[in-house]
Amino acid sequence: MNIHGIEIDDELYKHFLQFLSDSEIDALFLSITRPPRRYYIRVNTAKTTREELIGRLRARGVTAYPDERFDDALWMPVEGPFKIPTARKRVVVDKKAAESVMMGADLYAPGVVKTDHVRRGEEVNVVSDNGVVVAFGVAVSDSDEVMKTRRGLYIRVETSLYKTPKIRDLPEYRDGLFYSQSLPAIAVGHVAKRAGAATAVDLNAAPGGKATHLAQMDMRVVAFDRSWPKIERLKREVERLGLAGNIDVILHDSRYVDRDFPRLRADLALVDPPCTDIGVRPKIYHRVTMEMAKTLSRYQLQFLKTALKIASNVIYSTCTLTYIENEDVVKKSGAVPADVGLDVGGPGWGCPECRRFLPHVHDTPGFFIALLSRR
Repeated sequence: MNIHGIEIDDELYKHFLQFLSDSEIDALFLSITRPPRRYYIRVNTAKTTREELIGRLRARGVTAYPDERFDDALWMPVEGPFKIPTARKRVVVDKKAAESVMMGADLYAPGVVKTDHVRRGEEVNVVSDNGVVVAFGVAVSDSDEVMKTRRGLYIRVETSLYKTPKIRDLPEYRDGLFYSQSLPAIAVGHVAKRAGAATAVDLNAAPGGKATHLAQMDMRVVAFDRSWPKIERLKREVERLGLAGNIDVILHDSRYVDRDFPRLRADLALVDPPCTDIGVRPKIYHRVTMEMAKTLSRYQLQFLKTALKIASNVIYSTCTLTYIENEDVVKKSGAVPADVGLDVGGPGWGCPECRRFLPHVHDTPGFFIALLSRR
């Protein structure tokens, strides 16, 4: 069935019906197609203070507000939705590019699926590969050159469905003064801080948000990922943020670190494994089946069981909303849930110590956090 462009099968729908009503499921999936009203960044407190960064951003015309709960979080309002002007030319882009462009990002060549013949200076509509018009902009390169080289900026976006400040163009970003990160993901770092850990292992570290957050809190972090491109991106983030002294980055399948690194021990482990991504916002479209969720839950449990062998406390988090990938994985791990100590989000489904962030209730990305201890 298709709910506001989010396709799920009957079995997964019935799975959600165990915890939500029909109207709640509809509201949930509608909210996934829209961004939260707040766009969050995390202040890199290893390099600056929140007050200093607010001042520097405002001097550049970017208004940022301090979060009410976390002392290293800032947010900026998300504007929209806007009416997109109509252009004669169209550029079709993939899902990932469309979801970025609809928030105001410019379009780069790698995201283009196909394009009309466009000359530099011509107006175009940027359209997702399922037909949704996400932006209006002006070409800064000829289409022939873009499709030949598949590199560089193609469309400078002037009007998008939604708008956030283009903060990655700022010197403060290049200088590593902040990291773009959602509120629930920032919350994970504060759960780790309250746990009193001095050392941590991140089993699913790329792109680096949680590992670098712990590092800027002066924790010593070992960061694993099995993908070489992701490891390279993680290393770039660590360098940009100036945190190389606190993080060791290792290319490895972390499901087996207890076997391959038998001496590895830490106060805390982070597990944020691959998931069905239902909570990521905004989405142009998405397709998930119950079988996909079941397969991923088995994969997630492997990471979690390994983490519990190398650390006495583990933070398990996902950016999805199914019970089978969240509370059920926690239950099957045999670990003991502890109170995460957060006053944001809501209790888990059948796990009051856990924390769930529901997009239609909390206006955040969908997210799950559990703090676990070995029995």
